[in-house]
Amino acid sequence: MGADDPDDYALVAYGGNAEDVVLMRAFAGRHGGFFVDVGAGNPVRGSLTKNLVERLGWRGINIEPLPERYELLRDARPGDVTLRLAISDRSGTASFFRIVPGPGKTGGGGLSTLDRDVLAVHVADGWRYEEIQVQTVPLETVLSEHAEPGFDLLKVDVEGAEAAVLASADLARWRPRAIVVEATFPLTSLASHQGWEPGVLAAGYELALFDGLNRFYARTNEPELRERLSVPANVLDRFIPYRWAVRLGLPV
Repeated sequence: MGADDPDDYALVAYGGNAEDVVLMRAFAGRHGGFFVDVGAGNPVRGSLTKNLVERLGWRGINIEPLPERYELLRDARPGDVTLRLAISDRSGTASFFRIVPGPGKTGGGGLSTLDRDVLAVHVADGWRYEEIQVQTVPLETVLSEHAEPGFDLLKVDVEGAEAAVLASADLARWRPRAIVVEATFPLTSLASHQGWEPGVLAAGYELALFDGLNRFYARTNEPELRERLSVPANVLDRFIPYRWAVRLGLPV
């Protein structure tokens, strides 16, 4: 749901589930913030950070293993640190499976994964794939090189590898103010958080919202932030989805 009148909107929602609208509401007035985006994807379509960057002057770390998406991010976000990496529980190299269309399919890049079990599900559903080698590092390594404890936002969207990503950094030390994690098995509504959520909660976080796709967490010492995160994007946020804005020829 967004603006009823296409001329009466305050925000374009680039996130597929309008997650960025929730974040803009939660961090309203927080200029110059810092994010870490694991599985950053496209810098526009599907981006949870584009509004934060362009409207609030945020900067951050974009982590993206697909070379074409890495290039787009690097060109679009000159003020950010953009790394062509996959986050894992160990440093080295790994096979990364770029999902590409099969018969009757379109897109697929956002389904790409390190997880062979996830790959098998996609192949069984008619997707094809290309195997590439990517560098892997723990999240702790990236944070130690580029972040400061207490940064604003950690977002994780890694198609089945969420547990490894979250376990690869000391969240209790780094204490991002909010954490957003894709929390269903790819292309389903089946919950996938059971294996990794206890570690997030134990690091000092509370669940603020499950929007059907993602789980939003706030630090336990920030009840006001948790409150602002707790409501899904809705008509009161006066947003218009990116795909509608494109179709209507609106500025995006």
